[in-house]
Amino acid sequence: MAAMLPALAQGAAAADWQAADIQHELELEESAIQLALSPDGMRLASGSESSLKVWEIATGRLKQQLDGHRSPEVEWMLPVTGLAFSPDGSVLASTSWNPGVIPKASLKLWDPATGELLRSLAGSLGCREVAFTAYGESVWAACGRDAQRYSLATGEVVERAGQVPEGLLTASNAEAAADELPMPRQGPPTALAVSEEGTHLAWAGRPPTYPSPILRIWLAAATADAAAVDQSSGDEADYLVLDLPGETVARDPVTLAREHYSRELPNPVTVEQIEQRMLESGEVRVMLTLSNLKDDALRAWRYRLTFEPREEGLWELVRVERKHQCWRGPTEPEEWTTQLCI
Repeated sequence: MAAMLPALAQGAAAADWQAADIQHELELEESAIQLALSPDGMRLASGSESSLKVWEIATGRLKQQLDGHRSPEVEWMLPVTGLAFSPDGSVLASTSWNPGVIPKASLKLWDPATGELLRSLAGSLGCREVAFTAYGESVWAACGRDAQRYSLATGEVVERAGQVPEGLLTASNAEAAADELPMPRQGPPTALAVSEEGTHLAWAGRPPTYPSPILRIWLAAATADAAAVDQSSGDEADYLVLDLPGETVARDPVTLAREHYSRELPNPVTVEQIEQRMLESGEVRVMLTLSNLKDDALRAWRYRLTFEPREEGLWELVRVERKHQCWRGPTEPEEWTTQLCI
C-alpha cells in the first residue's frame, strides 16, 4: 500500500507573510488572470487572455509556453478561466470560456514538464472551475450547464453533477496572505495562488508605478512558534550518509527516489509515504518512508534525499541519508535511530 503526500511537508512551518521576501519578480506582456502552484512547489502555471505558461519556481525561468486554447472561428487565443495541477504535479489542467466564441476544446490536459498536450476534452461547452480528484485519476470541470468528471485514462465522462464537488475546490488563503505582504502599495492583484505547504505565494498584477504587468513569487518566513515545533518533530535525528546511486539526474525527484529506494524491501503490506518540499536554498528535499517492513529487526526505513536544480528542468541528487526504526531496541519502536537493531 502506498501513500503519496507531495505537498505536505513534515513539520512544515507556519507562514509569516508580513516578513515574506520576493523570490522572483517577472515582467509579463499582459496580466495573468489565473495562477496555480504545483503541489510539489516546483512549478507555477499562469494563464492570461492570450497565453498559457509554466514557470520554474527555483529559478524563476519560463520553462514552457503552451499552445493554449483556440477557436475555429477566430485567430487569437482564448482566455484561460481555470488552472489546476494533479496531486503528483505530473498533469496540468486548463479550461477556457469566452461568451459568443466556440472553442476547439474547453478543457485541456498538459504535461507541464515537456509542454505536451495530453488530451483535449469538453469540446465547445466552455469551462470554468477545474479540480483533480484526491488521487488524481480523474478531473472535474464545470463545463456548460453542469460539471463533469473525466477519466484521465480514457478521457470519457464518468460522472455528472450540478457543480464541482466543494471539497475539491480547496478554499484558498491566498487573499489573506496577500493582505499581509510587506508592500501594501503594490496595487490590487489580478490573480493569486498559494502553495499547499503554505510557503510560496504567487501574485500577479500591475503596481501603479510599473510600466507593465508583473508576476511576483513570494517566499514566506517561518514563525518562531512553528520553528520550535519543527525542532521538536524528531526529524533532526542523525542520518547515515549513503553513497549516491548510479543514476542521479532526473526531471522528477520523487520518481528517481522511488526507483532507487522504495522497493528495497518488497512486501505486500509495506506502507510507502513520500513527502516533497522546496527549501529556501532552491533545493528540493524528498522524504521517503517505508514502514511495516517484513524484516524481523527493522520496523521502518526513512530516506532523506536532497536535489539541486540543473539546466533544462533537470534535478540532480546530491545527497542521500537514511535512518530507521527497530522492532526491538536500542530505542523505543516509535523513535528513529542509526544504531543497530537487536
